[in-house]
Amino acid sequence: MFVYFNNQFLSLEDVSISPFDRGFLFADGVYEALRTYNGKLFRLDDHLKRLEYSLKELELTFHNFDMIEKICNKLVDINNIKTDYSVYLQISRGVSFPRTHYYEENLSPNVFAYVKPIKNNSKEFNEGIKVILEKDLRWLRCDIKSTSLLPAVMANQKAIACGAYEAILYRDDFVTEGTHTNFFAVKNEIVYTTPLSNFILSGATRTVVLELCAESSIPCKEEYIKINELKNFDEFFITGTTTEITPAVQIDDWKVSDGKPGKMTRKIQSLFLEATKSF
Repeated sequence: MFVYFNNQFLSLEDVSISPFDRGFLFADGVYEALRTYNGKLFRLDDHLKRLEYSLKELELTFHNFDMIEKICNKLVDINNIKTDYSVYLQISRGVSFPRTHYYEENLSPNVFAYVKPIKNNSKEFNEGIKVILEKDLRWLRCDIKSTSLLPAVMANQKAIACGAYEAILYRDDFVTEGTHTNFFAVKNEIVYTTPLSNFILSGATRTVVLELCAESSIPCKEEYIKINELKNFDEFFITGTTTEITPAVQIDDWKVSDGKPGKMTRKIQSLFLEATKSF
């Protein structure tokens, strides 16, 4: 596999990072995950805007946004990828010695990227998934797409151990989001999702769903969903760049409705497929 690292395209085995990289020592960095449809990066501008926001919030210097698409195209060529693919891009603050919590200004960031073919998620997409509920123990700046993900990693690992696909997080009895997804609920054909704040990430696919609902006159409300009111809803789904629109048909031990994807979820899936098909 060939990857990108600091202006070079290298074999993965040839990449080396200093142990004094602040991304390694402090998770002092940000990342983005993108994907293609029909060979084109989907909602690239949204991802770049979110990346720019995360960098600004962390006072992390990086300006070469116009390089990112070129980097992706080159990685696809040298890795001989012929299908749609996902992209992982990470920017850490860079190397600083000795180790100190504070950082010097104008460090040279370490920029890393790789691409891989999209995993087939048709089973989850068509049949739905199980999720579990977990208390949200993450920091208070979840609007930043930071590499500091340990609480999310632990919650997702628990979900996998429980035979689930994802953990849905809650704070003070209100749903925030999944460990790597946004969460939606449907009641009486009205779609609900948690409003943007410092507690959740502004997901690109979340934005697409809100746009599709508006274009199709599907009522949609950005409101907090209470944990103790979940059983009052008719259906649920999660969204993400590679997750797309995935029905959640079981929450912990509770099978939602008849345990099958709901009518509104199917409709939004269809709208999403149409939108990506013509992209």
